[in-house]
Amino acid sequence: MMNPASGTPPAGLDQREAQILRHVIHTFIMTARPVGSRTLSKLPDLGYSAATIRNVMADLEEKGYLAHPHTSAGRIPTDLGYRLYVNYLMDQENLSDHEQNLLQSNMQELMPDIQAIMDRTAQMLSVISSNLGLVLSPSFEEGRLERLDLVPLGNHRLLVVVTVASGLARTVTLEIESEVDPEDLPFISRFIQQRLVGLTFREIKETIQDRLADMPDKGRAVARLFIQSTNRLFTTVPRDSIYVQGTGNLPDIPEFREDGFRSVIEIIEDHEMIMHLVGPHLEKERSISIGSENELDRASNYSLVTARFHVGNLPGMLGVIGPRRMNYSRLSSLVQYTARLLSKGFSGS
Repeated sequence: MMNPASGTPPAGLDQREAQILRHVIHTFIMTARPVGSRTLSKLPDLGYSAATIRNVMADLEEKGYLAHPHTSAGRIPTDLGYRLYVNYLMDQENLSDHEQNLLQSNMQELMPDIQAIMDRTAQMLSVISSNLGLVLSPSFEEGRLERLDLVPLGNHRLLVVVTVASGLARTVTLEIESEVDPEDLPFISRFIQQRLVGLTFREIKETIQDRLADMPDKGRAVARLFIQSTNRLFTTVPRDSIYVQGTGNLPDIPEFREDGFRSVIEIIEDHEMIMHLVGPHLEKERSISIGSENELDRASNYSLVTARFHVGNLPGMLGVIGPRRMNYSRLSSLVQYTARLLSKGFSGS
C-alpha cells in the first residue's frame, strides 16, 4: 500500500497522478459533485496549475480511475478509482473521543442483553456514519448454556434468564397455568441447571424432554412449560438474525435520493438479500466492497464496510452500507473500533 507520508505511489501511477486522484476522491466525497481542474488548482497543498491537473485527470480517465459525466465538465471516481484509493491512498482517520465514549456508554448500558446490544449497535453505527448500520448476531447453535435463573413475576408468570457465552444473557417471560410456590423456584432452578448447564442449545433442544423427565412433583409444571417452550427459551439467534438501522438517513444522501430509495429499501427489507450481500465477507476480519464488486446486482451503487466481532468463540459481523462516495477511512475506523469494543465487552475484559 502507499503510505501518503512516504510518497510512494502504487504501481502504474506516478507521484503526481496519485496525488491528484487522491484529491479528486477527497473532494468528491465531501461535495457529491463532479470535480473540475479549477477546483483542485485552488487547493493550497496541491500546487499544480489547472491545465496540468486537467491533463493528468484525462490520463486517469483513460486508465479507468475517473469517469466524465456527460452533463458536467468535472470528473468522478470509478469503482476502480475507489479501490485504488482504499488500497493505497487513503489516510487513517480515527474516531473522536466523544464518538468512542458514545459507543462505550451505549454498550455498557445494555450488557449483557444480546438483542438489545445488537439493535443499539446498529443504531450507533448509523448515527455516527450517517449511513445504514448493520449487525449480524452470532449463531448460538453451538454456544453452551452457562446459567439459568427463574424469577417470579406473579402467580402465573415466570421470567427466565438464560445466560450463554461470556455472560451474555437473554430473558424470556413465560405464562404458567398452575401456580408455583416462589419458595420452590430455587430448587427447580438448580435441578434444571444440573441437567442442562454445559450443553449446547442444539443438544438441549434435542434432549430436554428426557433430561427433565424425573423432575420432582413440585417442579413438574415448570418442566412441562420448559419442554413446551424450548424453541423460545433456547433460540439460537440464527446467523440471519439481522439488525439494520438508519433508514432516516436516506433522504440526506444524494445518491439515495436519485435512486428513489427503491433498491436500498428492497435490500434492507429482505434478509435473504442482505445475506447475499454480506455472505462473501462473513469469514473476513474486515472488508470493504465497492459498487460493482458486490455480488448482489442491486447493490452495485453502494459500498459495504464490515468487521467481525466475537462473543466467546462465536463470530458476528457488523458494518455500514452507504453510497460508493463514502468516507472509507473514517468508516473503516468506525466498524473496526466497534467490533473490538463488542468483542472486549463480551469477553468481560
